[in-house]
Formats: sequence, structure tokens, C-alpha cells
Amino acid sequence: MSRASRPGYSRPTAVIVIAPDERSAEIVIEGHRQVVTGLAPKDTRRAALDVATGYAARIGQPVLVDARDANGYWRLVATPDGVVQAAEQSVPDRPPAPVQGPAPVAQGQGSLGRKLVMGGAAVLALLLVIGGGVVVTRFLPGTSDASGEDEPEDNSVLLEYSAPPGFEPVVDLTEELAPESQPGISRDGSALAYVDPEERLNLIDADGSRQWSVDLPFEAASGLGAPRFVEYGGESTIVMETAETLWFWPESGGSATSVELPEAGSARYAGDSVLIRDDDASYLPIDGELEEFDAPGSSVPMLAVNDRALTAVVTGPWNWVDTDGDTEQVHAARPSEAGEMEAVLTALREYVIIRWEPLQGDGSILAFHDREDGSVLGSAAIEEDALEDVGHLSAPIGVEQVAYGPVLFDPASGETTVVPGFIPEITVGDQVFGELDGTRVALDASGEPTEVPEDAQTPRGLLGDRAVVVHDGHLYAIPPE
Repeated sequence: MSRASRPGYSRPTAVIVIAPDERSAEIVIEGHRQVVTGLAPKDTRRAALDVATGYAARIGQPVLVDARDANGYWRLVATPDGVVQAAEQSVPDRPPAPVQGPAPVAQGQGSLGRKLVMGGAAVLALLLVIGGGVVVTRFLPGTSDASGEDEPEDNSVLLEYSAPPGFEPVVDLTEELAPESQPGISRDGSALAYVDPEERLNLIDADGSRQWSVDLPFEAASGLGAPRFVEYGGESTIVMETAETLWFWPESGGSATSVELPEAGSARYAGDSVLIRDDDASYLPIDGELEEFDAPGSSVPMLAVNDRALTAVVTGPWNWVDTDGDTEQVHAARPSEAGEMEAVLTALREYVIIRWEPLQGDGSILAFHDREDGSVLGSAAIEEDALEDVGHLSAPIGVEQVAYGPVLFDPASGETTVVPGFIPEITVGDQVFGELDGTRVALDASGEPTEVPEDAQTPRGLLGDRAVVVHDGHLYAIPPE
């Protein structure tokens, strides 16, 4: 079928119809219908135009946009680089054949995503330059001027639940999620990926602008876990896993690359890249294939970084190996207060975490070592049984704070704090969320706990400086206090 949706036009066409209450909009492209919603009229328009620009980026050519609301009709052009501008063609006296508008969104009692605010009487911008995180607003016919004075004074929406410590119960951004799915947030907070109810993978940047949206090549229900941000092929990608396949999308945009998994294989995400292991071998995904590598001696693969894997033994040096068989050995430096090495516990992100014997007294020394050169980045004395219930593969390793069992580590200062009994779950900015003596808490770098309200969700990460929480099938980005 031709990409041209309307006779006489060489460009594909997106028809956007804003509902009378401006809480939702219907977009029809090439016969595919999609409904978007917004917390305010400008958010509804932004979401609708994001669909058009996302489609333009996917096909690599501009898309003609026929946009209608209660105030009139406009013709725009959405370009692959995210710019929306007035179409050069003259606008006909009559709009195109009407498209059935979306039904008003019901105001449910349990979901903020369905309790959307109405804006003021002013018609908000349809022309949005959304590339590079910049939003430029122009007013459509029916508004007084371009100063923005006619916009509603306060379109803020309160979160219907308690906010986690350190954040306001105010919604800056919300998106509906596919059933039983969770969003994925990059470790540095620069981007968020999620699957919507139309089974499309979406990428949003730290400013809340949608960078692209693509159809999943598999049913959303068959996805294993949330989207993850990993290095693949020398660039940042979003990976999603099914039982048989890994799918990689470049964060910069473009087609997905698939890598078939071995029948008994499992993917591990402890490092910057994906490590694949089965009962007999270990692999790195390279150029669309799984490349096998050999772990030296009795060492076990722990994590992957691009085309290298870190392998380690219980006591002794660790090795970096690649698929060509090249090996680089790394010896751990001994902490000043430590004696002999007791065990290499795990390797996570930039760190190899080792338990050492103390020079004096009982217990152990827990040390965070640089994975590249083995230097000691931070260490702490712990009790003998402090690590009995620690999950070695799931410790929260953030950019500002690191936690392993009861030990908090500040990478910037090298300082450590021990909070006996603390079970960490996730690091979010300068806080570590987890459980202490049966109570959900958030710890700061000093180990001072703040109780998490009963109805508050633990953040999934940071998008910019905003915490991302999930309630009732929607994600919400909420600002710091």
C-alpha cells in the first residue's frame, strides 16, 4: 500500500482530532488508529504530535498532519527530526472528511491517568519544535497573542498517592503502560523506555519529550522484564528479552537487531552489556550473533562490557577476556585494614566486591574495587553474619550511591556507612530505598532513614531529577522537593 494516505499528496498523512474536552486525541496514520491522553490540553497536543513525528522518524520522511479541534482546522508537517511546522500548501476551505473523534476519557476513581485536568479556554500550541529537548510554542487562531498570558495559571496535577521521601506528590509526566509491564530507566537518568497499551516501545528523554515510538516485533506479554539500557555494538541501546530472542534498538533511533538465544541460555545484566550463559558455554552478543568465549581455568563469567567479559574465581585475581581469546589479568589491591582475601563476592557495574579478613578483631572487611585496575574505592568493617541474606546479583548500584547488603558507599568521596539489618532494593539519586527492621525506608548517604509512606511506591529510578513511580498501570514522573 502507498504511504500516501490522501489522494493528491505524496506524503503520508496523519489525521489528528482533539476531543472537545481536550483530554484526549485520536490519531489515524495509514489506517492505524491510536488514542493519546494528556494531563492538560498542551500535553494532549504534544502527545498527538509525538505520534506523528515518531512515525516520520520511523519511515524517514515528512508526514503531513491534518489537525482539528473545536476551534478549527490546521495543516502541518511533521519531520523525521522531530520538528512540526506549518505546511507550505494552502489550506482548503473545507477540512478533510471527518474522522470519528475519541470518546471522552472517563474519570475513574483509582487511576490518575484517567483523571485529567481541563485547561483554560485558551487553545494551546499545536506547533511544537520538540527536537533536542526544546519546546517552542505558537498559538493557533482563537488565542489573543503569543505571550502565553492566556494559558491556565496552574495546570499542575497532584499524585493520588503519597510520594516517596524526597519528592513532591505532583505529576510532571504520565504515560499508560501495557498490562503487567514496567518501565526501564537509564542509570544516568537521561532516558526512559516503556511499552504502551498499543504494544509500542517508546523512548522519552529527561525533559519528557518522546524521541521515538516503534511497534514491538513480538507480543508484549511475551517480554521478560522491563526494557533495559545496555551497550551493544559500541552504542547505547534499549534491549528487550523474550524466551528465544534479544531485541536491541539504538537509543539514537533506527531498526531493531535481533539475537537468538540458546535453548537453555539466560541473559545477565550485571555489567554495561549483556552476558549470555547456558549449561555449557558463555557468549557475548556481537553483530547480531552470539560469540562464544572461554573463561580461564575455573573462573566464572560475571559481567560483560561491550566485547569483553569479566571472569573471576572465589579467591585470586580476575580476568578480562574477549572472543579472540585475549586475556588481561587484574589483581585486587588489599585494603589497608585487611589481611587475606576471603572471597570475591560478585562483580556489579564498575565494581568487584570482595570480602577480606580484618587485621584485627572479628568479622570481615567489605571492599569495593575498581573492575579495571583492582584499586580499593571504599571499604567498611562488617559483622561476620552481615551478608548472609544478600542477593549477590541484585545489589543497587547507582551513580551517586552504591549499596551492598548493609554497607552504603559514596563513589564521589569514597566514604562508607554501615546500617546493620538494612536490605537495599534500589538506589535513586542520593538515596537508597529498601527495608530496615521490617519497615520500608529510604537512607541518605549518612545512613539516616526516612520511612516510606504505606501507599507510596518505591521509585523505579530518576528521569532527570524526577522520580519515576508506577501506580495502577501508569508511570508518573514526580519532581524533587
